[in-house]
Amino acid sequence: MSSYCPECWEEVPAEAECCPGCGRSLVTDGEQYVDKLIAALRHFEPTRAGLAVYILSEMLHEPRAVAPLIDLLDTARDTFVLKSAAVALGRFADERAVPALARRALDLSTPLVVRVAAVDALARVGGDQVRAVIEGALADPSRTVRDHAKRALGYGHPADEACGAAATEPAPRMIEHNSRRS
Repeated sequence: MSSYCPECWEEVPAEAECCPGCGRSLVTDGEQYVDKLIAALRHFEPTRAGLAVYILSEMLHEPRAVAPLIDLLDTARDTFVLKSAAVALGRFADERAVPALARRALDLSTPLVVRVAAVDALARVGGDQVRAVIEGALADPSRTVRDHAKRALGYGHPADEACGAAATEPAPRMIEHNSRRS
Protein backbone atom coordinates (compact mmCIF):
# COMPACT_ATOMS: atom_id res chain seq x y z
CA MET A 1 0.00 0.00 0.00
CA SER A 2 1.18 3.51 -0.74
CA SER A 3 0.99 6.65 1.30
CA TYR A 4 1.39 10.33 0.43
CA CYS A 5 3.74 12.94 1.78
CA PRO A 6 1.68 15.59 3.60
CA GLU A 7 4.16 18.26 2.46
CA CYS A 8 4.68 17.72 -1.29
CA TRP A 9 2.02 15.00 -1.86
CA GLU A 10 4.41 12.64 -3.61
CA GLU A 11 3.33 9.01 -3.47
CA VAL A 12 5.67 7.12 -1.15
CA PRO A 13 5.89 3.50 0.01
CA ALA A 14 3.95 2.95 3.23
CA GLU A 15 7.10 1.89 5.08
CA ALA A 16 9.11 5.03 4.11
CA GLU A 17 10.34 7.16 6.99
CA CYS A 18 11.03 10.24 4.87
CA CYS A 19 9.78 11.52 1.57
CA PRO A 20 12.15 10.87 -1.33
CA GLY A 21 10.79 14.00 -3.04
CA CYS A 22 11.14 16.69 -0.38
CA GLY A 23 12.97 14.91 2.45
CA ARG A 24 10.25 15.55 5.02
CA SER A 25 10.00 13.09 7.89
CA LEU A 26 6.97 10.85 7.50
CA VAL A 27 7.07 9.51 11.04
CA THR A 28 3.86 10.83 12.59
CA ASP A 29 1.00 9.39 14.51
CA GLY A 30 -2.31 8.81 12.77
CA GLU A 31 -3.91 11.88 14.32
CA GLN A 32 -1.26 14.20 12.88
CA TYR A 33 -1.61 12.62 9.45
CA VAL A 34 -5.39 13.08 9.45
CA ASP A 35 -5.02 16.68 10.64
CA LYS A 36 -2.63 17.38 7.77
CA LEU A 37 -5.01 15.78 5.29
CA ILE A 38 -7.89 17.87 6.60
CA ALA A 39 -5.73 20.99 6.27
CA ALA A 40 -4.86 19.91 2.72
CA LEU A 41 -8.53 20.13 1.74
CA ARG A 42 -7.76 23.85 1.31
CA HIS A 43 -4.61 23.29 -0.76
CA PHE A 44 -4.30 25.85 -3.56
CA GLU A 45 -3.68 23.09 -6.09
CA PRO A 46 -7.04 21.39 -6.78
CA THR A 47 -5.51 17.99 -7.50
CA ARG A 48 -3.85 17.99 -4.07
CA ALA A 49 -7.10 18.95 -2.37
CA GLY A 50 -8.85 16.22 -4.38
CA LEU A 51 -6.23 13.69 -3.30
CA ALA A 52 -6.77 14.65 0.35
CA VAL A 53 -10.54 14.23 -0.16
CA TYR A 54 -10.00 10.77 -1.64
CA ILE A 55 -7.63 9.59 1.10
CA LEU A 56 -9.89 10.84 3.89
CA SER A 57 -13.11 9.43 2.46
CA GLU A 58 -12.13 6.32 0.52
CA MET A 59 -8.90 5.05 2.02
CA LEU A 60 -9.31 6.08 5.68
CA HIS A 61 -13.08 6.67 5.87
CA GLU A 62 -12.20 9.25 8.51
CA PRO A 63 -15.35 10.59 10.22
CA ARG A 64 -13.57 13.78 11.36
CA ALA A 65 -13.45 14.79 7.70
CA VAL A 66 -17.24 15.16 7.33
CA ALA A 67 -17.56 18.70 8.75
CA PRO A 68 -14.56 20.07 6.78
CA LEU A 69 -15.91 18.42 3.62
CA ILE A 70 -19.29 20.08 4.16
CA ASP A 71 -17.51 23.42 4.55
CA LEU A 72 -15.49 22.69 1.40
CA LEU A 73 -18.68 21.94 -0.54
CA ASP A 74 -20.10 25.28 0.61
CA THR A 75 -17.03 27.39 -0.15
CA ALA A 76 -14.81 25.85 -2.84
CA ARG A 77 -14.87 27.29 -6.33
CA ASP A 78 -13.03 24.64 -8.30
CA THR A 79 -15.39 22.19 -10.03
CA PHE A 80 -13.09 19.20 -9.45
CA VAL A 81 -12.83 19.95 -5.73
CA LEU A 82 -16.60 20.50 -5.44
CA LYS A 83 -17.37 17.23 -7.21
CA SER A 84 -14.79 15.37 -5.09
CA ALA A 85 -16.32 16.77 -1.89
CA ALA A 86 -19.85 15.76 -2.96
CA VAL A 87 -18.74 12.23 -3.87
CA ALA A 88 -16.86 11.93 -0.56
CA LEU A 89 -19.87 13.08 1.45
CA GLY A 90 -21.90 10.42 -0.34
CA ARG A 91 -19.37 7.81 0.82
CA PHE A 92 -19.95 8.89 4.41
CA ALA A 93 -23.77 8.98 4.00
CA ASP A 94 -23.91 11.38 6.94
CA GLU A 95 -27.15 13.33 7.48
CA ARG A 96 -25.17 16.44 8.46
CA ALA A 97 -24.23 16.80 4.79
CA VAL A 98 -27.82 16.94 3.52
CA PRO A 99 -28.28 20.74 3.61
CA ALA A 100 -25.00 21.44 1.74
CA LEU A 101 -25.62 18.65 -0.77
CA ALA A 102 -29.19 19.90 -1.29
CA ARG A 103 -27.96 23.43 -1.98
CA ARG A 104 -25.53 22.14 -4.60
CA ALA A 105 -28.04 19.73 -6.14
CA LEU A 106 -30.70 22.40 -6.64
CA ASP A 107 -28.58 25.49 -7.41
CA LEU A 108 -28.52 25.89 -11.19
CA SER A 109 -25.38 28.03 -10.97
CA THR A 110 -23.55 24.97 -9.61
CA PRO A 111 -21.66 23.11 -12.37
CA LEU A 112 -23.54 20.17 -13.88
CA VAL A 113 -21.09 17.49 -12.69
CA VAL A 114 -21.38 18.80 -9.14
CA ARG A 115 -25.20 18.79 -9.24
CA VAL A 116 -25.12 15.18 -10.46
CA ALA A 117 -22.61 14.17 -7.76
CA ALA A 118 -24.75 15.90 -5.12
CA VAL A 119 -27.90 14.03 -6.24
CA ASP A 120 -26.00 10.73 -6.15
CA ALA A 121 -24.55 11.54 -2.73
CA LEU A 122 -27.98 12.44 -1.38
CA ALA A 123 -29.30 9.11 -2.63
CA ARG A 124 -26.71 7.35 -0.48
CA VAL A 125 -27.88 9.25 2.61
CA GLY A 126 -31.57 8.50 2.05
CA GLY A 127 -34.59 9.50 4.12
CA ASP A 128 -37.71 11.60 3.64
CA GLN A 129 -35.93 14.97 3.63
CA VAL A 130 -33.54 13.68 0.96
CA ARG A 131 -36.38 12.27 -1.12
CA ALA A 132 -37.99 15.74 -1.26
CA VAL A 133 -34.70 17.29 -2.43
CA ILE A 134 -34.18 14.65 -5.09
CA GLU A 135 -37.75 15.14 -6.27
CA GLY A 136 -36.87 18.83 -6.63
CA ALA A 137 -33.95 17.83 -8.86
CA LEU A 138 -36.47 16.31 -11.27
CA ALA A 139 -37.15 19.91 -12.38
CA ASP A 140 -33.50 20.56 -13.29
CA PRO A 141 -33.09 21.74 -16.89
CA SER A 142 -30.35 19.16 -17.41
CA ARG A 143 -31.52 15.74 -18.53
CA THR A 144 -28.47 14.20 -16.84
CA VAL A 145 -29.47 15.56 -13.42
CA ARG A 146 -33.08 14.49 -13.97
CA ASP A 147 -31.94 10.99 -14.99
CA HIS A 148 -29.82 10.63 -11.85
CA ALA A 149 -32.71 11.87 -9.74
CA LYS A 150 -35.07 9.36 -11.38
CA ARG A 151 -32.66 6.50 -10.72
CA ALA A 152 -32.19 7.64 -7.13
CA LEU A 153 -35.95 7.61 -6.64
CA GLY A 154 -36.22 4.11 -8.11
CA TYR A 155 -37.81 5.01 -11.43
CA GLY A 156 -35.40 2.77 -13.36
CA HIS A 157 -33.01 3.82 -16.05
CA PRO A 158 -34.44 6.26 -18.62
CA ALA A 159 -32.69 4.35 -21.43
CA ASP A 160 -34.99 1.39 -20.70
CA GLU A 161 -38.00 3.51 -21.59
CA ALA A 162 -36.33 5.00 -24.66
CA CYS A 163 -35.58 1.51 -25.99
CA GLY A 164 -39.11 0.31 -25.29
CA ALA A 165 -38.01 -2.12 -22.61
CA ALA A 166 -40.46 -2.50 -19.81
CA ALA A 167 -38.75 -2.35 -16.47
CA THR A 168 -39.56 -5.56 -14.65
CA GLU A 169 -38.83 -3.98 -11.32
CA PRO A 170 -37.67 -0.54 -10.25
CA ALA A 171 -33.95 -0.02 -9.76
CA PRO A 172 -33.93 1.81 -6.44
CA ARG A 173 -30.69 3.47 -5.52
CA MET A 174 -31.91 5.59 -2.68
CA ILE A 175 -31.26 4.13 0.71
CA GLU A 176 -34.50 4.43 2.67
CA HIS A 177 -32.76 4.31 6.01
CA ASN A 178 -29.04 4.31 6.51
CA SER A 179 -28.47 1.30 8.76
CA ARG A 180 -24.95 2.52 9.61
CA ARG A 181 -26.47 5.28 11.76
CA SER A 182 -28.39 3.08 14.19
